Amino acid sequence: MTSERLTYQPVSAAYVDSFHSLIQDAHVRQYLCDGNVFPREWSEERVRDSSALFESGGVGLWLAYDTSLDELVGFCGFLVFPSLSVEPQLVYAMFERWTGRGYATEMARAAIAEARTHPGFDAILAGVDAVNAASVRVLVKLGFRPISSQPGAFGETVLMGLDTHPLRSPG
Repeated sequence: MTSERLTYQPVSAAYVDSFHSLIQDAHVRQYLCDGNVFPREWSEERVRDSSALFESGGVGLWLAYDTSLDELVGFCGFLVFPSLSVEPQLVYAMFERWTGRGYATEMARAAIAEARTHPGFDAILAGVDAVNAASVRVLVKLGFRPISSQPGAFGETVLMGLDTHPLRSPG
């Protein structure tokens, strides 16, 4: 998978160290991991979860690399977060030095486009901490709308949805 400035590598056991380096990053942990520091075993479990999603639904997590520098930017794709929904949810995160350049939008758009090539992704879900203004802006820019909310580690966690068939007014 590729996009305008990025190339993507499915997260697998061979890339667990790269994935774990992202999960250990303070900027990534801030919201994605609710500030927690997780051991390598946690990352290994998420890699297994991603591999299982690839097998069952054609999507999972991808590492994203800047094409011109061949440098790890972050990751994007889908994971299941049972506390919000049993359906796979869109996730993306990146090292702070890559923020503010449109990479989150590019990664999310690429993951959504890939998901749309597989059955079962008429609607895409994403959970986000309401205080994570940058991530909320990305999702709104892509057309996501709030579905529900629940208490989270930093206040409200919002489940947002993107539907391929938005309601249209008659006429």
